[in-house]
Amino acid sequence: MIIDVLLFIFGLILLSYGSDWFIVGSSRVAKFFKISDFVIGATIIAVGTSLPEIVTSVYAAWINSPEISTGNAIGSCIANVGLVLGLSLIFSPIVIKESSVIKNTYAYVLFLIIACVLGIYGFSWVDGIILVFLFTLYLRYTTNNGKEELNEVEETSYVRAVILLVIGLVGVILGSEMFVNGARNIALTLGVSEKVVGFTLVALGTSLPELAVSIAAAKKKLGNMVLGNIVGSNVANIGVALGLSAIVTPLPPQNLEMGITLFMAVLLAMFAKRRKLGRLEGVLLLIMYCIFLYTLFN
Repeated sequence: MIIDVLLFIFGLILLSYGSDWFIVGSSRVAKFFKISDFVIGATIIAVGTSLPEIVTSVYAAWINSPEISTGNAIGSCIANVGLVLGLSLIFSPIVIKESSVIKNTYAYVLFLIIACVLGIYGFSWVDGIILVFLFTLYLRYTTNNGKEELNEVEETSYVRAVILLVIGLVGVILGSEMFVNGARNIALTLGVSEKVVGFTLVALGTSLPELAVSIAAAKKKLGNMVLGNIVGSNVANIGVALGLSAIVTPLPPQNLEMGITLFMAVLLAMFAKRRKLGRLEGVLLLIMYCIFLYTLFN
């Protein structure tokens, strides 16, 4: 138990420092390639911070724990919108200037509708292949439709920017993995079911990279990067984490949780259409996430 607690604490420390370095590095790398904040958030940062979800879900599927696998992938999507975006908006409201941001929220809703239909009776290996394919289409769509100018960032060498990005990403991933291992072992010691562990501690643990990166970006007034990270990470969670897990082993249906994920995505698209997300929207999302946790435990 002591080792698990130490892993938990050290993981949080790595997340704190790693996320800040990752944001600085990725922002500056984006400047060199003339890429918008939203695109960098929806691709490089989103996939990078979703690696814990992908690895954890696939591993859970491999050891025949499909409820942890689905709980982690879907639960992380709910946590990303309700908790991560909610807290980020409280730190700093987001003003949307690029039309590609709004279009990507619509693409995310469409993606989830297809995923909900595929998973009505559970996810088979065929469904998994379709989800992975849809994720590749999303990446292509995002890079082709998000070529607005990038916000100015301070000059730095390309090599230093890449080093910051890599070190930050490694710190975020290692930190989240330490946190997950510590939290999961503590939960299992207390006799919590696999489904609850998957949708709460594991999902929250693997969402910590998104939380740390998004809050760091919000503090730096990179609101479009925050949204890109949230939307891109959620597409990666369903398309890659859930998709690859379904290829490894059949996954049980989670229609209620998928429905909640879709509802929050529609709400996010409605907020984005107004081009401004403030603290009121952040509080609303946090309340919705708390209600989800309450219903899960009851």
